[in-house]
Amino acid sequence: MKNKVRDSILKRSSFIILMLLILSAFALLRMLATHQDIDDVARIDLPLVEILTQIETNQLEQSINFERALRYAEELDKHPFALENFQRADSTFRYLAAMVDEDLIAAEGQVSEALNMTESSSQLSKLKGLAVAVRKLESEHTNYENHAIEVLELLEQGDLETAMIKSERVESEENEFNNQIEGVLMRLEMFTESQVESVEQEEELSMQWIVVLTIFFTTLSLVAVYTFSYKIWVPLEQIRKGAERLGAGNLDTRIQLKPESITEDLVDAFNSMADRLQDAQEEIERFTHFSYSTAHDLKAPVNNMKSLIEMLENTKMGDNSYDTVLKNVKRSAEQLSMTVNALNDVNHLRASLHEDPQILSFDKVLAEVAQGMLQEIKDSNATFRKDFSACKQIKYPPLHLKSILQNLLTNAVKYKNPEKPLVIELKTIINKGRVTLIVKDTGLGFDAVKYKEEIMKPFVRLHSHVNGSGLGLYIINTILSYHHGELLVDSRPKQGARFTIHLNEMD
Repeated sequence: MKNKVRDSILKRSSFIILMLLILSAFALLRMLATHQDIDDVARIDLPLVEILTQIETNQLEQSINFERALRYAEELDKHPFALENFQRADSTFRYLAAMVDEDLIAAEGQVSEALNMTESSSQLSKLKGLAVAVRKLESEHTNYENHAIEVLELLEQGDLETAMIKSERVESEENEFNNQIEGVLMRLEMFTESQVESVEQEEELSMQWIVVLTIFFTTLSLVAVYTFSYKIWVPLEQIRKGAERLGAGNLDTRIQLKPESITEDLVDAFNSMADRLQDAQEEIERFTHFSYSTAHDLKAPVNNMKSLIEMLENTKMGDNSYDTVLKNVKRSAEQLSMTVNALNDVNHLRASLHEDPQILSFDKVLAEVAQGMLQEIKDSNATFRKDFSACKQIKYPPLHLKSILQNLLTNAVKYKNPEKPLVIELKTIINKGRVTLIVKDTGLGFDAVKYKEEIMKPFVRLHSHVNGSGLGLYIINTILSYHHGELLVDSRPKQGARFTIHLNEMD
């Protein structure tokens, strides 16, 4: 049955969740966009600052080695180690110059990559200015590098005077180059600041939209919850009143609502609960009847035993009637013991009604039952025919399935027809999704139409020539009632019996 309250709640919950998802998606997209903008700034700013810092460092080292080369060149004629130091300074200068060239190319590549990725016109303008500044920086360094190398070559040739004159221009170009680096760093800082400012503006706008959407969606959610609550309030009030009547003992209480009510499933559950309460009440009444029947069956042998014991007290041992009275006492004691044991079996069954189900094999359970009845089966010379191919297993409490099979087999063996061989057939079938066990025998049988209701009562025995408690079918019916199963009996005198046991639905 369709759960309308659940479906209604799911629809409204889905609506609210959808609105929250839209709001969350919007917030997430804005966060991703902001995060992307910050990544863009970091992707441009951090590597470029690192490269420019490296250029500054290498440029400083270049200047130091250039100055060392000049100083050692002035002392070439004075100290023997001056030439070696000059060559070392010259080599280091050229190595650092090459590194600065590589760093300048990398810086230009970073700016070009940023230009290709940027869509904002204002950012594009700033990046173009930055690109021009980097290219100018490359040009300045090329001039500085070429002139510095020219001076170093003059020093190597021994033309110290000309080299010193040209070194002044190199120093001027060095200062200009350093100023250019500072200018590039300043432009980069301006670009970064503008990017951060843009991100902050977008974040502020996003928060405004999120607040507006939150208010809007919250209002819609409140309206949806209010309308839903109003629709279910009246039916729930009827359910509450019905529960009060039910609690007061009126087990016939049922609730009727208009068709298509969203609480129809709750009302059905309430009515189903009322049905179960009535079933429980009927079970209590059955148990009360069983108690009365038990008391009646106990009363006769107890009174009989009491009378016989009084007779024994008045009879001397050795008298002809003494052995007869004693024999009757023993028979009454056996009858009393059988009734008490039967009562104990029923009580044990009732205590086990809540036993957890397990996956059971019909073959294995039948083998366990047959092993426990080995002597009775052997004495009756019974032949078994089984076919569990349609359903080999079932989820059922072990004690319950075992009790059903044991009582059926016990009856089949006990009420064997002496005029024909005893054949017991067991078969499983699936009937409308329900596991059904069919047990047939070729025993004495009985008039199932005449005794249809009698055979389900406790302590009812249709054949008195063998001992028995008369509880077999009562126990089976009790188990099946608890599991919402059903027992059908088809039998005729001297034509055997067929028991159809609808156990439960398949899992």
